[in-house]
Amino acid sequence: MREAVVQFLYALGPADVLPDVPDAGVLSLLLESARDKSTKARAKAVVHLQQGREKIIDGFSPLLHILEQLTPSSGSEEMSKNLKSWITEEENLSNYLHGLRHELNGNRDVTRLRESMEGARRGNRAALAAAAQVTATEPPFPALQQLYKDALALREQLAPMSERLSLSLGDDLTALPELKSVARAEKDLAHTTSRIESYYHELRPHLSAIDQKLAVVVDNYSPERLDRVDRAILRLGTYELLFDDNVPTLVAINEAIELARSFGTTESPGFVNGVLDRIAKSS
Repeated sequence: MREAVVQFLYALGPADVLPDVPDAGVLSLLLESARDKSTKARAKAVVHLQQGREKIIDGFSPLLHILEQLTPSSGSEEMSKNLKSWITEEENLSNYLHGLRHELNGNRDVTRLRESMEGARRGNRAALAAAAQVTATEPPFPALQQLYKDALALREQLAPMSERLSLSLGDDLTALPELKSVARAEKDLAHTTSRIESYYHELRPHLSAIDQKLAVVVDNYSPERLDRVDRAILRLGTYELLFDDNVPTLVAINEAIELARSFGTTESPGFVNGVLDRIAKSS
């Protein structure tokens, strides 16, 4: 969380003030790891919940074989067109599910996972619509009666799979027990977002006073003369020393030093330590 606030402070110009709300681009970057975790959890749930779908769509082959044996005079043209459309949509959906499995077993690239899940969402809707077209009207011709019944049976097998896919890609993460890991990841994401935003809003009103305090203890201090990383860390550390009663003095200083070690120059830890120590002693 401190690293996140340092990022916002780093993005500021030396004389700027923090805007009313955190910069959306910076916030999105900071939350990337938590969002990626949620994406991967959802992709795993989708793949798990769609196990066996390909075997069900193998049932299209006998139906196509029957259609090939029928003559145009049997009235099979409309049934044939709708059935082939349904098959095409199911095959497209199957390709997206295959893409998800392949990516989860390979690079686990979140961009491709999201693209495949969005494709699966569209494919599922299209397949449902095509299936409805096939089964909308019972054909009057005896030669198509059994074909129609077989198509209905196939739709009944696929319907639960389609519903689970819709739920796994939706917002109600309590609908299926398999979505618990997604719900946890989304909860962590929301919690992290809330903590960052809360800390940001608590620090924001004090930025001017923080710079005034730094000017007292740093010789020839002016924000534009400091290294941007050092300036961001000092602003955060000074805030915690002066305005955050929940952070003990030693913790505030030590955390700032660790941030300086991670993101600053070789001189940053000593410089930050010295400045914050003087602020702590003068407060």
